[in-house]
Amino acid sequence: MEGSTPYKWPYDEDLRPSNTALIVIDMQVDFCGKGGYVDLMGAGIGEVSPSGSRLLVRGEPGWEIISELAPADGEIVIDKPGKGSFCATDLDLILRLGGIRNVILTGVTTDVCVHTTMREANDRGYECLLLADCTAATDPANHQAAINMIRMQGGVFGAVADSEALLKAFKNLPSMTKPISIMQQKQNPKTPATVQASNDRATNGFHEPTTTPSGEADRVLKVPAKPYPYTLPISRTALIMIDFQKDFMCEGGFGAALGNDVTLLRSCLPAAANLLAACRTAAMPIIHTMEAHKPDLSDLPPAKLNRGCLPEGLRIGDKGHMGRILVRGEPGNGIVDEMAPLEGEKLLYKPGKGSFYATNLEPWLRSYGITHLIITGVTTEVCVQTTMREANDRGFDCLLVSDATASYSSAFKQATLEMVVAQGGIVGWVADSDAVISALQA
Repeated sequence: MEGSTPYKWPYDEDLRPSNTALIVIDMQVDFCGKGGYVDLMGAGIGEVSPSGSRLLVRGEPGWEIISELAPADGEIVIDKPGKGSFCATDLDLILRLGGIRNVILTGVTTDVCVHTTMREANDRGYECLLLADCTAATDPANHQAAINMIRMQGGVFGAVADSEALLKAFKNLPSMTKPISIMQQKQNPKTPATVQASNDRATNGFHEPTTTPSGEADRVLKVPAKPYPYTLPISRTALIMIDFQKDFMCEGGFGAALGNDVTLLRSCLPAAANLLAACRTAAMPIIHTMEAHKPDLSDLPPAKLNRGCLPEGLRIGDKGHMGRILVRGEPGNGIVDEMAPLEGEKLLYKPGKGSFYATNLEPWLRSYGITHLIITGVTTEVCVQTTMREANDRGFDCLLVSDATASYSSAFKQATLEMVVAQGGIVGWVADSDAVISALQA
């Protein structure tokens, strides 16, 4: 397809009506209409608006999709309880049963629900295209930042185009009597109505932990943070250290081989090390993640392997200066010495950008009664942000530690911090390591 950036989408030019779906995200009255949730920002989910409609509640007038985009007969409508369209829904199952591998994303808002859905789809191996003129955000700067993040690193989440380029490409495709279209709607997960197509509800639910620890660890702290103080219950909080691995952070590793300045990532190590020590002293559960694939690459989606036009020797699984790139057990896949895990701390290998998809992280956290997460790691805008969005949709209260995370791009890091705290903390909270450590040591 001509006109897409940063590469010609789809990466292998396999664009057919039978393998492609359009996902229209959250084009609801509550988001796009007067008197809706966004128009009344500050009102709570389930509260009654001046029009008499309960905000973001299934079946209420504001829940309906706007008339300009009303679903046609036979089009799939999915209610989702979170920002992403895959958590606690059957979307993945529906797409796979339909033979879909390409997804075209539109809707609102670019930086929240659309971006979260694109990240989820990317980790599941779908080849994603965002239509820049068919999505929007309440903050134009966040809209543009979200688009720029998709284009980075050769298309880390997919590609971007405008609708005119896509329509031009469609003219050359064979006709199809019934195009596949999926309309997404956000609803309040607390309502009696069940989420339509909720096959993974059991593992992605919002239940409270079955046990409550007691004793000194029950202390509840307040951490100065943006957009407002973060409540930190010691006994229900875990620290996640995301991808502090040599492939990303050391000279001679994968990141450096791509031309990135690894000193920018290493700048967060002192703060992260101090925070790690403080959380160990507080006896918090510690999780260390690594983006890693099995030696046979059976968990590596073709889109992730082939997208970005990387040269021979710089693709996942190729032999690099630190062994095979992003392969479990290779030297480059190890964690840097400054963050070395201790015995008993959890090591989590993840095949995608997020730490929840295709891992046992969620049931592990639930088994420990964890409800709050302190998040650190690299890179801020990719694996850290994807994990935080996943955790937020699963009901965890997340605090991103600003100086214990880093990016190869200071602009992308700053944009991520702003997205997290936008709209009253739509994804979570942000604080620096001094604030967290001071609260833990008080």
